Amino acid sequence: MPKKEVSIFELKEFSYGRKFNLLGKLYLSVLAEQLSHLGLERHFSVLVLLNETGDQCCQRFIANSLHIDKAMMVGVVDDLSKKEFIKRTQNPSDRREYYIQLTEKGKKSMPEIIATINRLNNSIMQKLSTPEIEKLNDQLDSIYKNLVDISESGMQDKRSESIKL
Repeated sequence: MPKKEVSIFELKEFSYGRKFNLLGKLYLSVLAEQLSHLGLERHFSVLVLLNETGDQCCQRFIANSLHIDKAMMVGVVDDLSKKEFIKRTQNPSDRREYYIQLTEKGKKSMPEIIATINRLNNSIMQKLSTPEIEKLNDQLDSIYKNLVDISESGMQDKRSESIKL
Protein backbone atom coordinates (compact mmCIF):
# COMPACT_ATOMS: atom_id res chain seq x y z
CA MET A 1 0.00 0.00 0.00
CA PRO A 2 1.50 3.37 -0.98
CA LYS A 3 2.30 5.77 1.86
CA LYS A 4 0.60 8.65 0.04
CA GLU A 5 -1.26 9.29 -3.18
CA VAL A 6 0.76 11.08 -5.82
CA SER A 7 -0.34 12.40 -9.18
CA ILE A 8 2.13 11.66 -11.96
CA PHE A 9 1.69 15.30 -12.98
CA GLU A 10 3.48 16.27 -9.75
CA LEU A 11 6.49 14.13 -10.63
CA LYS A 12 9.06 15.96 -12.73
CA GLU A 13 10.90 12.72 -13.44
CA PHE A 14 7.84 11.04 -14.97
CA SER A 15 7.68 10.52 -18.73
CA TYR A 16 6.07 13.34 -20.72
CA GLY A 17 4.79 10.68 -23.09
CA ARG A 18 2.85 9.03 -20.27
CA LYS A 19 1.49 12.38 -19.12
CA PHE A 20 0.34 13.29 -22.66
CA ASN A 21 -1.13 9.81 -23.03
CA LEU A 22 -3.18 10.20 -19.84
CA LEU A 23 -4.35 13.67 -20.89
CA GLY A 24 -5.35 12.31 -24.29
CA LYS A 25 -7.26 9.37 -22.83
CA LEU A 26 -9.10 11.59 -20.36
CA TYR A 27 -9.91 14.18 -23.04
CA LEU A 28 -11.25 11.53 -25.44
CA SER A 29 -13.22 9.88 -22.64
CA VAL A 30 -14.95 13.17 -21.81
CA LEU A 31 -15.57 13.87 -25.51
CA ALA A 32 -17.00 10.37 -26.01
CA GLU A 33 -19.35 10.89 -23.08
CA GLN A 34 -20.56 14.20 -24.50
CA LEU A 35 -21.15 12.66 -27.97
CA SER A 36 -22.44 9.26 -26.84
CA HIS A 37 -26.00 10.11 -27.92
CA LEU A 38 -24.74 10.10 -31.53
CA GLY A 39 -23.56 6.52 -31.18
CA LEU A 40 -19.90 7.56 -31.35
CA GLU A 41 -17.40 6.37 -28.78
CA ARG A 42 -14.22 7.25 -30.67
CA HIS A 43 -12.62 8.05 -34.02
CA PHE A 44 -13.79 11.68 -33.97
CA SER A 45 -10.54 12.82 -35.57
CA VAL A 46 -11.24 10.78 -38.72
CA LEU A 47 -14.62 12.48 -39.12
CA VAL A 48 -13.15 15.92 -38.50
CA LEU A 49 -10.37 15.29 -41.04
CA LEU A 50 -12.90 14.13 -43.65
CA ASN A 51 -15.05 17.15 -42.93
CA GLU A 52 -12.06 19.49 -43.31
CA THR A 53 -10.99 18.01 -46.64
CA GLY A 54 -14.54 18.42 -47.94
CA ASP A 55 -14.28 15.43 -50.25
CA GLN A 56 -13.34 11.79 -50.27
CA CYS A 57 -9.86 10.78 -49.14
CA CYS A 58 -7.97 7.60 -49.64
CA GLN A 59 -7.70 5.47 -46.53
CA ARG A 60 -3.88 5.71 -46.62
CA PHE A 61 -4.05 9.54 -46.49
CA ILE A 62 -6.21 9.42 -43.37
CA ALA A 63 -3.95 6.84 -41.70
CA ASN A 64 -0.82 8.88 -42.50
CA SER A 65 -2.37 12.21 -41.46
CA LEU A 66 -3.55 10.87 -38.10
CA HIS A 67 -0.61 8.50 -37.56
CA ILE A 68 -2.87 5.46 -37.39
CA ASP A 69 -1.35 2.06 -38.14
CA LYS A 70 -2.67 0.59 -41.42
CA ALA A 71 -4.12 -2.49 -39.71
CA MET A 72 -5.75 -0.35 -37.02
CA MET A 73 -7.14 1.94 -39.72
CA VAL A 74 -9.12 -0.95 -41.19
CA GLY A 75 -10.89 -1.38 -37.84
CA VAL A 76 -11.55 2.35 -37.56
CA VAL A 77 -13.09 2.45 -41.04
CA ASP A 78 -15.11 -0.70 -40.33
CA ASP A 79 -16.47 0.83 -37.10
CA LEU A 80 -17.41 4.20 -38.63
CA SER A 81 -18.81 2.50 -41.72
CA LYS A 82 -20.95 0.10 -39.67
CA LYS A 83 -22.35 3.11 -37.77
CA GLU A 84 -23.02 4.78 -41.14
CA PHE A 85 -20.89 7.90 -40.52
CA ILE A 86 -18.66 7.13 -43.50
CA LYS A 87 -18.73 5.05 -46.64
CA ARG A 88 -15.86 3.20 -48.22
CA THR A 89 -15.50 2.85 -51.99
CA GLN A 90 -12.87 0.78 -53.75
CA ASN A 91 -10.64 2.66 -56.17
CA PRO A 92 -11.55 1.22 -59.60
CA SER A 93 -7.98 1.58 -60.87
CA ASP A 94 -6.30 0.11 -57.75
CA ARG A 95 -8.25 -2.57 -55.91
CA ARG A 96 -5.94 -2.29 -52.88
CA GLU A 97 -6.96 1.35 -52.28
CA TYR A 98 -10.19 2.61 -50.75
CA TYR A 99 -11.76 6.04 -50.79
CA ILE A 100 -13.50 7.20 -47.63
CA GLN A 101 -16.11 9.93 -47.42
CA LEU A 102 -18.73 11.18 -45.00
CA THR A 103 -22.26 9.88 -45.43
CA GLU A 104 -25.29 12.14 -45.04
CA LYS A 105 -25.48 11.00 -41.41
CA GLY A 106 -21.81 11.91 -40.97
CA LYS A 107 -22.28 15.33 -42.57
CA LYS A 108 -25.34 16.08 -40.43
CA SER A 109 -23.41 15.12 -37.27
CA MET A 110 -20.39 17.33 -37.99
CA PRO A 111 -21.75 20.67 -36.70
CA GLU A 112 -22.55 19.07 -33.34
CA ILE A 113 -19.23 17.20 -33.18
CA ILE A 114 -17.27 20.37 -33.96
CA ALA A 115 -19.32 22.46 -31.50
CA THR A 116 -18.76 19.85 -28.78
CA ILE A 117 -15.01 19.75 -29.44
CA ASN A 118 -14.88 23.57 -29.34
CA ARG A 119 -16.85 23.69 -26.06
CA LEU A 120 -14.60 21.07 -24.49
CA ASN A 121 -11.46 22.86 -25.71
CA ASN A 122 -12.75 26.14 -24.27
CA SER A 123 -13.61 24.43 -20.97
CA ILE A 124 -10.19 22.85 -20.50
CA MET A 125 -8.45 26.12 -21.35
CA GLN A 126 -10.73 28.40 -19.31
CA LYS A 127 -8.05 29.23 -16.72
CA LEU A 128 -5.51 30.17 -19.39
CA SER A 129 -5.29 33.53 -21.13
CA THR A 130 -5.29 33.80 -24.92
CA PRO A 131 -1.51 34.43 -25.00
CA GLU A 132 -0.96 31.40 -22.73
CA ILE A 133 -3.07 29.23 -25.05
CA GLU A 134 -1.15 30.48 -28.09
CA LYS A 135 2.14 29.79 -26.30
CA LEU A 136 0.96 26.30 -25.34
CA ASN A 137 0.03 25.55 -28.95
CA ASP A 138 3.45 26.78 -30.11
CA GLN A 139 5.17 24.67 -27.46
CA LEU A 140 3.19 21.56 -28.39
CA ASP A 141 4.13 22.15 -32.04
CA SER A 142 7.80 22.45 -31.04
CA ILE A 143 7.61 19.26 -28.95
CA TYR A 144 6.05 17.43 -31.89
CA LYS A 145 8.72 18.66 -34.32
CA ASN A 146 11.49 17.73 -31.86
CA LEU A 147 10.07 14.22 -31.52
CA VAL A 148 9.81 13.85 -35.30
CA ASP A 149 13.46 14.93 -35.63
CA ILE A 150 14.53 12.49 -32.91
CA SER A 151 12.50 9.71 -34.49
CA GLU A 152 13.91 10.35 -37.97
CA SER A 153 17.43 10.58 -36.59
CA GLY A 154 16.95 7.25 -34.81
CA MET A 155 15.66 5.67 -38.01
CA GLN A 156 18.73 6.91 -39.90
CA ASP A 157 20.99 5.55 -37.16
CA LYS A 158 19.31 2.14 -37.40
CA ARG A 159 19.64 2.15 -41.19
CA SER A 160 23.36 2.93 -40.94
CA GLU A 161 23.83 0.18 -38.35
CA SER A 162 22.16 -2.37 -40.61
CA ILE A 163 24.35 -1.26 -43.55
CA LYS A 164 27.47 -1.76 -41.42
CA LEU A 165 26.39 -5.31 -40.57
